[in-house]
Amino acid sequence: MVDLREASMIEQYFGLDSKKCGYFFGSVIGTAVIVTAIYCCIFGFEHWTGEVQTAGRLMTAAVVSPVGQAPRLYSGQAPAVAGAAGQYLCPQHGAVGLPNFDAAGAPHCPACGQVMQFCGASSGNFAPAAFGGG
Repeated sequence: MVDLREASMIEQYFGLDSKKCGYFFGSVIGTAVIVTAIYCCIFGFEHWTGEVQTAGRLMTAAVVSPVGQAPRLYSGQAPAVAGAAGQYLCPQHGAVGLPNFDAAGAPHCPACGQVMQFCGASSGNFAPAAFGGG
């Protein structure tokens, strides 16, 4: 349980009213829940689930492998250097997300099942994002 003296010290330190912060975060969470419920009523829960999974795949499409884990590479289409930067591309759909690997390690498109190509980037084209500028 939160001690009221600690809450008042936090309010004094940050200069924020905890009641107003509670209303703000409650309204943000409530709005997200209401909008999600309306979307599910209109399009259905299965459609919403599919859209969330697709969004997750798109967010991680350029990730080659998790940190500390060697990537599974497909012979003939894999980058020359293990862990090289790049993206898997479907010949029909383009960049659709992370591929589904079969038992042989071949990357297949999650949308149509075709074998995907790995499009790597040469390391000479990279510049630090924080200091790059133009």
